[in-house]
Amino acid sequence: MTALTSWRALLVREYLEHRVAFLWAPLGILVLLALSGASALSFNRIGVLEGFALPDAGKVFEVGYLVLLLLWLAYLGAVLFFYSGDAFNADRRNNAMFFWKSMPVTDLKILVSKYLAGSLLLPAIILAFGMVSGLMFYLLLNIAPHLLAGFALLDPVAALASFAQITLFAIVFYGLALLWYAPFIAWVSGLSTVFGRWSLPLAFVIPALLAVLENIAFFGQGPNGGYVWTYLGRRWDFAFDNADVTLVIFDTLPFSAGKFIGRLVADIDWPQMAIGLVFAAVVIWLASEYRRRRLT
Repeated sequence: MTALTSWRALLVREYLEHRVAFLWAPLGILVLLALSGASALSFNRIGVLEGFALPDAGKVFEVGYLVLLLLWLAYLGAVLFFYSGDAFNADRRNNAMFFWKSMPVTDLKILVSKYLAGSLLLPAIILAFGMVSGLMFYLLLNIAPHLLAGFALLDPVAALASFAQITLFAIVFYGLALLWYAPFIAWVSGLSTVFGRWSLPLAFVIPALLAVLENIAFFGQGPNGGYVWTYLGRRWDFAFDNADVTLVIFDTLPFSAGKFIGRLVADIDWPQMAIGLVFAAVVIWLASEYRRRRLT
C-alpha cells in the first residue's frame, strides 16, 4: 500500500463511516431550505413587505448569502464537535483498529487522517452546500420582484461578482477559524481516545474544574474568573466584531473579500494561533502513543 493510497483509503473510510453527518444531513437541510423558499413564493408570504422601504437587492443578496454561510458554519461546528468526540475511539467498537494495525499504517497516521477528515474534508463539503444555498437564494431574489412591487431585479453581473467575493472570503474565514479552534478539536479528539464519548462533557468539565481550583487556591485574586477562565474566553473568541457587522450591512459599496480578509487577518492573535497549532499536534501525537502502547 503506497503512502497516497493509504491516505486516500483512510479518508474515504472516515467519510463512509460518517456520511450521514457529512452528506445526508446537509442534503436534508438544503432540501428544507429549498422547500421553505418555494413555500414563501408559492403562498406569497413576502407580500407583507409591500409598503416598506425595501433595501437594495444586491445588498439583500450579500447579507443573505453571508447569513446562510454563517448558519452552515454553525452546523459545521456542531458536527465537528460530536465527530471529534467519537472519531478517535470509533474503530475500537467495531474492531476496525485491529485491521489497520495489521497494515503498514501507524497509529499517528490513522489519527491524523481522522483529524484531517473533520478539519478539511467535512468543511469542504459544508462549504459546497453553502455555495449551493447561496445560488438558491439568488434564484429566490430573482423571482421575488414578480411578486413584490418595488423590489428591483438583481444585476446578474454584480450578483455573480458578489457571490465570488463572499465565497472567497468564506473559504479564508472557514480555514482560519478551523486553525484557530484546532487545539479545541484536538483536545476533544484526544480525550475520546481514552474516554470515548465521555470526552464530550469532559472537554468542558476539565477546564471548568481547573478554573475553579485556581480560584480556590488563589482566593479569587487575578482577573474576574481567574487566569484560566480569562485565557479560555480569549481563545474561544473568533468572529467579526460589531463594527465589522455594521460595515457589512450598511456599506454602500459591493462586498470586498480583500477588505474584510484584511480586517480579519489584522485581528487575529498570530502567536496564539501558533501556540494552539503546536498544542493540537502534541495532543494528537500523545493520543497516537496511547493507542500504540495501550490499545493492542
